[in-house]
Amino acid sequence: MTLHIVFCIVFILLFFLPVITSPAPSEIAINAVVICTFFMLTLYCGRFVTRKWLLKNKLVSFIIAAALTIILFSLLMLALLTVSRQKSPVQALSLGVPLVILFFSMGIFLTMTSTTLRRQITAAEIDRKQKQSELELLRSQLSPHFLFNTLHNLYGLSVTDPSTIPPLLIKLADLLRYSVYDTRKEYVILQEELAYIYNYIDLEKIRLGDRVDCITEINVDNEEEVRIAPLILITFIENAFKHAKDSIEQKIYIEIKLWITNSEICFTVLNSHSEKGSQRKSISESSGQGLPNTIRRLDLLYPGNYSLVQDKGTNKYFVELKLKRV
Repeated sequence: MTLHIVFCIVFILLFFLPVITSPAPSEIAINAVVICTFFMLTLYCGRFVTRKWLLKNKLVSFIIAAALTIILFSLLMLALLTVSRQKSPVQALSLGVPLVILFFSMGIFLTMTSTTLRRQITAAEIDRKQKQSELELLRSQLSPHFLFNTLHNLYGLSVTDPSTIPPLLIKLADLLRYSVYDTRKEYVILQEELAYIYNYIDLEKIRLGDRVDCITEINVDNEEEVRIAPLILITFIENAFKHAKDSIEQKIYIEIKLWITNSEICFTVLNSHSEKGSQRKSISESSGQGLPNTIRRLDLLYPGNYSLVQDKGTNKYFVELKLKRV
């Protein structure tokens, strides 16, 4: 309603600007009021006909109604111009018909444009809500996935090496605090995500002991304002430890690198694995949905703005992820 009022005010001002600037405004004021009202009615008739028939896909009815409206308003224009003796009938028709068609078409154009914009805005809002709901679902699946894997490992250690349980529980508490309270935002500060990753790596080092050789090269100095979607990187690191742990080799190797460019966050993970060992399915492999969920989140949060390469060799598995900075 407000938009219509603003439009009408602007429309009237445009018509009365020549009246105000004329040498004898009072003499042409009445004619200006009549002409302004006439064209306003023509325009809104175009809107009415469009809403009544064209938007409902009743094309034949729309054409008939549009033709009758244009004829009616052309005759009214002819009457106005000839009665006031300003124009001859031929002049009135040659001037009036194009103006009637113009303002009637403006009504159609404005209605179609506003309707299309409203539909696009509504569709975008529905799509945003659907994506947000899906993201919330994916986030809710990530924490139980990690918690299930970790608790399963803690149970095994409680039997074989109980002394490692207290430091593991402290690390686990920090991890869960972050995943429950700090990951509700769409994006988080990269340093916060890295603190979570460091805790996870420390937890795995405590759990695996001397068997793991984990090298981290993370270069993000003075990059406090860089943001990233939470719990994106951890899935690839978790998979690296899982695949390396399942290897039949006594010593496992993991290399994690992360660096920042002007436009991207670059992240790579390289881990050792063996074909024979990778064929054995652990509980976490058979039930976890971490990697598919992470890829889906990448599609939602970085549409067309990320690249993911996964290369599985005979003894090594390599992942490279590049994210456009947000």
